[in-house]
Amino acid sequence: MGNLIFQVFLKNNERCNNCTRWSFRSSDTWGLEYESSVDTAAPRTLKVGTWTPTAGVEMFDELFLHVAHGFRSKNLQLVTIHNPPWQIISVDQSENKTRYKGLVFDIIEELAKKLNFTYSVKVIRSFDPADKTNVSSTRLAFDHGYDNNEKDLPDVDTNCIPTEVIDMITNKSVAIGAFVATISEKYLHLLEFTSPISTQSYSFLVARPKELSRALLFMAPFSGDTWLCLLLALLVMVPILYYVHKSSLQLQSRKDGELVTFQNCAWFIYGAMLQQGGMHIITVDSARILVGIWWLVVLVISTTYCGNLVAFLTFPVIDTSLSTFHDLLIHKDKISWTLAGGSFLEEHIKSIGDSSYKYLYSMKSNKKRNLESIADVISGRHVLIDWKIRLEYLLWREYIQSKKCELAIGNDEIFAENLGLVMSVNNPYLLRINREIKQLHQVGLIHKWLMAYLPKEKECWKYGQIFKANNHVVNIEDMQGSFFVLLLGTFFSLVLITGEFIWFHFTTVKKSHKNIKPFAR
Repeated sequence: MGNLIFQVFLKNNERCNNCTRWSFRSSDTWGLEYESSVDTAAPRTLKVGTWTPTAGVEMFDELFLHVAHGFRSKNLQLVTIHNPPWQIISVDQSENKTRYKGLVFDIIEELAKKLNFTYSVKVIRSFDPADKTNVSSTRLAFDHGYDNNEKDLPDVDTNCIPTEVIDMITNKSVAIGAFVATISEKYLHLLEFTSPISTQSYSFLVARPKELSRALLFMAPFSGDTWLCLLLALLVMVPILYYVHKSSLQLQSRKDGELVTFQNCAWFIYGAMLQQGGMHIITVDSARILVGIWWLVVLVISTTYCGNLVAFLTFPVIDTSLSTFHDLLIHKDKISWTLAGGSFLEEHIKSIGDSSYKYLYSMKSNKKRNLESIADVISGRHVLIDWKIRLEYLLWREYIQSKKCELAIGNDEIFAENLGLVMSVNNPYLLRINREIKQLHQVGLIHKWLMAYLPKEKECWKYGQIFKANNHVVNIEDMQGSFFVLLLGTFFSLVLITGEFIWFHFTTVKKSHKNIKPFAR
């Protein structure tokens, strides 16, 4: 405390004009290469402190400016393009202001806080080389106008970077390419990429498998072979019962009402299978043993049938699904498919030696991704192969428009594609930015931000899984097969009773003709 008071006293009362005085100066260099003005772009040093024998060291600022303060609130130019969910450009008509959102700008905002800079944005209207006026300032972006719908889906090829944008980055007229680009070796001699901010895999969009007709649901519990075996068992048991009952030594009388006719045995075995009673009584012990065994078989069959029928009533029967790329190749004669044109997938398939994927590329269709192609997908004639995240947007948009779950995404995911931001070659800030991106990945912020922009999962997302069937209400579609059997049985009964009337009438008339005798006077 005394030493501090002494220093203050010397500072206020010193009279030595020849005392040595040192100044501390530090270089302010970060971001100067992106300054457009010659005066501001020149290297400069700033006075950050002094030293005198009496007062000692007095610091006005940090000795290492950029370690403590990063870019020191410099304004950096960025270049971007509208490409949800990565970069979302929306226009507030009331405030005459362009807003920037999306995963990339969430990362840029975090980098701006950590590295202490502000930014302004140049907007690329498209990555189409034919568009000669695609570069615009923030103000021009408002004049051209953008769709305020954040869920629209521009067809932006991240595997292609226009020459004009490359020139802007290499000439350092912009500091960062604030758009996702495929980390590809073909640009490494011109540009550098940050660490991957996301990794996207490819999948395919197909028509959701439809439920099969439930008209023959009552036949579903057993296969065709099982039904055939039951029919054969029924046909075999009738003559066996007839033979055992007729040839038994215990049978003393052979009345027409007992099981001594083939017809009565057939009705008895049929009624036992349907667990019905019969009007005839078995009077032979050997036949009783045979029928007892038959009842046990019928009990097992009926229990199995009823249990399986409940399962088929609860869970719908779905048509054959296409869940893997191998399934696409198997059904190549029935469907066509489209790859994302100029994408990383196309380039990668050409370079690998797997013949199946090369065949997938050679058989691709040249259809464009439009409403007509989506209609073909819904009809089951076409398949779209693209980023899974982009297919989720298509599925979500179609669900919003039609309120129907008619599309599904396959289970296969192939060829992970790394996406990063774009910077100039030998950029001194790349390592610091990569460090910040790594920390954002470690704490899960990048994943959280991306999930916030993706469509929320609904029932349409569940593909290749067991359908939920809690409290399923049996409707007329489930029971139409039963009513069909009822109508069929009623029809055959009417045919039989009609035949009986005809036969009775025929035999009665024939007997009446036989009873007519000639009258002789």
